[in-house]
Amino acid sequence: MGIQVEKLASLIDAATTRHFYPQLLDYLERFFAFDHALIYAFESQRAPCCLYKAEKENSDAINALYQQGAYLQDPFYRALNDNAQSELFTLRQLAPCGFYHSEYYRNFYRKTGWRDEAGVLLQLTPQRRLGVFFGSSQQTVGVRQSSAAELPEALVLARSVVRLHAASMADKLPADVAPNPLACAGQTLTAREREIVDLILAGLGSRQIAARLFISLGTVKNHRKNIYSKLGIGSQAALFNLFLATASPSRR
Repeated sequence: MGIQVEKLASLIDAATTRHFYPQLLDYLERFFAFDHALIYAFESQRAPCCLYKAEKENSDAINALYQQGAYLQDPFYRALNDNAQSELFTLRQLAPCGFYHSEYYRNFYRKTGWRDEAGVLLQLTPQRRLGVFFGSSQQTVGVRQSSAAELPEALVLARSVVRLHAASMADKLPADVAPNPLACAGQTLTAREREIVDLILAGLGSRQIAARLFISLGTVKNHRKNIYSKLGIGSQAALFNLFLATASPSRR
C-alpha cells in the first residue's frame, strides 16, 4: 500500500520526539536504495544545519566542511536556491557539465566516498526547507521502480508530518550558525563578480564563463584579477579553499 500505514503510524507517533528522523528514513527507505543518509535544515541566509546522519564510513570532519562552505557548490543546494519546484532530484540530473573535474568535486565531494546521490527537498516554510539525502559508495541511487508510482503520495504525507515535528519541537537553527560566506563576500564583490565566483566554483573555465555571460574573455580575466585582489588570494584553488572555511570542525 502506497502510504505504508504501519510505518506512517510510527512516523506520526515519533513526531513529537527526538527519534523522529530515524523514523523518517525508515518511512522513505521503501523508495530508495542507499548506504548512507543525511538530513539537513536549510534556512534563508544561513549555513545548513545537520539534523541527523546515518553514514557507515564518513567522518564528522567531512560534514563540517559541508556546513562551513562547501554546500555553496552543492548541486542540490543550488536547486534549492533556484526555488526548483520539484521535491525529488538525483545527482545525475543536477550535476553541471564538468562536475567531476570541478574544485568542488576534487576537494570535497570525492572525499565523502559517495558515488551517487538522490535528495528530497521538503518545503516547511517560505524560508526553510528540509533536505533528506541518500547516498551510496557502491551503486547508483534512484527511486525503486517498484515504488515509483507511490512516491509522490508518500512525500505529501512526509512533508505534513515533518512540519508537525518542526512545530512541536520548535526545531530551529541555533543562533550561532555560521553566516553564508557568499553573503560576507558580497560586502566587497560586485554583483557581476559574485556571479563569476559562482561559475568558477562550479568548475567553468574563463572561456566557458565568457560564453555563458556573453562577455569577452578579456573582461572575464579582468574580473578574476579584481576578485582575487579583493579577496586577498592568488589562485582558483585558494578561492575554493576560502569558501570551504578551514576552521577546526567540532563533533555534532
